[in-house]
Amino acid sequence: MIKNINLLFLMVLLTGCSIKQPYITEYNMEIKKFQKIQSSQICKEKTLKINQAFSDNTLMSTKMNYIVGKHKQYSFSKARWSIPVNQMVTFHLNNMINQLDIFKSVQSYKSVAKDDYILQSDIIDFKQYFSEDLNSSYVKAVIHISLIDNQTNNIIDSKTFSSKIESETLDSYGGVKSLNKALFDILKDTSFWLKDICNNKKLKN
Repeated sequence: MIKNINLLFLMVLLTGCSIKQPYITEYNMEIKKFQKIQSSQICKEKTLKINQAFSDNTLMSTKMNYIVGKHKQYSFSKARWSIPVNQMVTFHLNNMINQLDIFKSVQSYKSVAKDDYILQSDIIDFKQYFSEDLNSSYVKAVIHISLIDNQTNNIIDSKTFSSKIESETLDSYGGVKSLNKALFDILKDTSFWLKDICNNKKLKN
C-alpha cells in the first residue's frame, strides 16, 4: 500500500515538472542616440530634474494593452513590457536630454537636490489599436510635457506631442516596433522644443 502511494506521488511530481509554462515575450524600447545641440548659455547654467511620467493605471504596469474598435480594451496574453510604460518614457526622456547637453546637469526624480527647472510629462496615450474586423492596426503615442520653474512653480512652457503610425504587422511585435518609432518622433520633437525654449531671450537667467 505504501509502495503504491509513493509511486502515485512520484508520478504526480513528474507530471507537474513536465507541464510547460506559457511563453511570454517581454519588450522594451531601443531609441537612437541624439546629438548635442547648440543653444544659448541660459539653460547651460541651469539644472533640470525630470519627474517620473504620470499616466493612467493601464500604463503603470507591464501589461501590454490594446484597443479593438472604439471601446474594447484587452491585454496581450503572451506579450508584456519589460518595465511599465511610464517608467520607460521617463528613462528615455532623461537619456535624451542628457545627450543633448543643453543643461548644466540633469537629475532623475529620485534626486533630493533643489534644481532650477522641472520637466513634467503626462502620458495620454501609448497603445496599439485594431479595427473591429482585426484587418488593420496602428499605434498612437501622445505625451504632454511641461517645463516648470522650480523657484516660482510657474509653467515656462508646455506642449502636447503626438505620433500615429501604422503597425508593421497585425500583432504585438508589429505594434512595439511602431510604438518605438512613435516614441522616437516625440523625443525628437521634444528636443527641438527645448532648444527653442533655451534660445528664447525671455527666459529668466
